[in-house]
Amino acid sequence: QFVIAFYALQRLGATANPIIPLHRFVEIVHQINDSNSVALIILDSLYEEHLHGKDLSKMHTLKHVILTGIGEYLSKIKAVLGKALGKVPYMKKWPTKVGNIDFIPFQEILSTGKPINIPQVSIDPKKDIATLIYTGGTTGIPKGVMLTHFNMSSNAEQAREWIENQLPEVKELHGKGGVGLVVPFAHVFGISTGMSLGISLGYKLIMFPQPPEKKSKILEVLMKEEATYIPGVPTLWNLINQDPDSAKYQGKLTTLKACVSGGASLPEEVKRRFEEITGALIIEGYGLSETSPNLCCGPFHDFKVNTVGFPLSDTYVKLVDINDGKTPVPQCPDEESTSNPEYFGEICAYGPQITPGYLGKEKESKFALRTDEKGRTWLYTADIGCIDKDGYVMIKDRKRDMIKYKGHGVFPAEVENLMYQNDAIGEVGVIGVPHPDGTGQTIKAYVSIKEEYQGKVTKEDLMEWCKENISPYKYPRIIEIIEELPKSLVGKILRRELRELED
Repeated sequence: QFVIAFYALQRLGATANPIIPLHRFVEIVHQINDSNSVALIILDSLYEEHLHGKDLSKMHTLKHVILTGIGEYLSKIKAVLGKALGKVPYMKKWPTKVGNIDFIPFQEILSTGKPINIPQVSIDPKKDIATLIYTGGTTGIPKGVMLTHFNMSSNAEQAREWIENQLPEVKELHGKGGVGLVVPFAHVFGISTGMSLGISLGYKLIMFPQPPEKKSKILEVLMKEEATYIPGVPTLWNLINQDPDSAKYQGKLTTLKACVSGGASLPEEVKRRFEEITGALIIEGYGLSETSPNLCCGPFHDFKVNTVGFPLSDTYVKLVDINDGKTPVPQCPDEESTSNPEYFGEICAYGPQITPGYLGKEKESKFALRTDEKGRTWLYTADIGCIDKDGYVMIKDRKRDMIKYKGHGVFPAEVENLMYQNDAIGEVGVIGVPHPDGTGQTIKAYVSIKEEYQGKVTKEDLMEWCKENISPYKYPRIIEIIEELPKSLVGKILRRELRELED
């Protein structure tokens, strides 16, 4: 349904605004209102979980809800059995109208059988917005990254060219191969590096609406469907590696050629073991929502650990001084220099995949996008890195405090703002700490309790509250209660000092 709806909206000249299925009501309301969305296409099970019984009038611009269900694309037998056994979630009774909002079945739209007079919309690929990708920010309020038709199509072509030029066998399978889609479509990584690239390659899309609990089952499906390529995050590769049953597929995934890893640093051992099991080559890439998302990618045959490879075609990367944002930072002259902060700078990028800005956020757009004397607009990524002597880009640190949790970008300020809705919390500071499995970060919150609640609220109580009120990928996995959080002279909580407590 997502694939059908996404490309139909592109054809109509409308803007697709993917919402993460894990979002709660408050988060959905913000995204609908901020984007001025007039229609919502949603699974009935998600509607029942997140919106049923809520005050939908809070979504001021919403006029239509289009309901669909997982069972609609299963055989009748599978759909009936799945619902009876509780394996296919569904809503028993669909509403037809709630307040001023009309409810329309997705299949009714597709099966009218009547000729449709599609408006002949004139689309300017470089100016018209194809999709809005909502990302968090240092203010704690998610903002919409505008991506044009040109941004999205260019990035899919850049990724296709990168893979085909290095792996001729991938190109030879045009129209015959398959792409495994475990990465959710609500993320631009899933849309661009998964869905759009797969279509560009002429591949069938092998979709996992809900990845199986046993991760070896993913390999079973990839083998059965003869998948050629799969994008994913380090957590996914690691979970597959750790499933004992994955070993039985070693030497059997003969069609799987390429895997692209993103979202967090790819540990060398995770890469080695996954390649051993699958026989496929896995590389690490780098990008942001603002870059559609692919910016850099490692070569398949000369991959360097701890690097994200080279900029894609027609993409330029430069480093500038972290403090003044202007002074050029030189390339490392030798391998030893990659550990020397003198060669570290903020990564800036220029290319056809760069966003024109944030929806309705002129100040933030001007700060992130700066035009040079040649008229080129550079994206200032707020990531710190260096370029080694061979031209490989290395990510050293995050200028911002963003936490990478299982491929999700989690902004501390957003989590803090949500946690402050708990009446017992006096102060909260959220940081990223190393994940126990070594594949990135996990989320930790330092909390002080209001005096009137001291002795009455435990960290277990707070954890339970967070699970109920914050998206599963955002809530803190660790909560530590302390008497007072470290603050600056102006009262700003110092995350730097919180991180020092972990050392």
